[in-house]
Amino acid sequence: MRHFLPPFFVAVLLLWGCITTPLGVTVTSRAPKDSSGSQPFSVKRAWLFVDGSQQGSTPATVRIRRDYEISNVSLHVGKNFDEVRRYELERSVTSNRIMMDYTFQGTYDGEFLTFTSAELTRDQKGRYIVPFFRETVQIIDHEYDLVLIVSE
Repeated sequence: MRHFLPPFFVAVLLLWGCITTPLGVTVTSRAPKDSSGSQPFSVKRAWLFVDGSQQGSTPATVRIRRDYEISNVSLHVGKNFDEVRRYELERSVTSNRIMMDYTFQGTYDGEFLTFTSAELTRDQKGRYIVPFFRETVQIIDHEYDLVLIVSE
């Protein structure tokens, strides 16, 4: 007697085998939170990639230690995995960065320097630039329910 796995399970097993989380990266899924309690909570879902390696889907929290090997976190949607967001991590302090520090409107709560995705600078290709700071930086993307935490 032969046993066959349904195609769906084969696809899941193949996909699961492709996920290799880079060193210095932790990805945890989170349940969406509705703090108002009055309206249903809805966000867009996206596939989550760290340096081109698929890590699951949103909602999620991604903790990254800033390193020479890790430079971006991206969100993709649809059958063709079209990229909708790319967060590029700056790796060092430059004179331009020092001048730009004054333009960021993030908040500091004693633990994290926090920005929303709307507060970040974007480059010519539309990529969000995560600034280099000695403190831990937290980026909150409300549209895709992603929390990106970058530490040194």
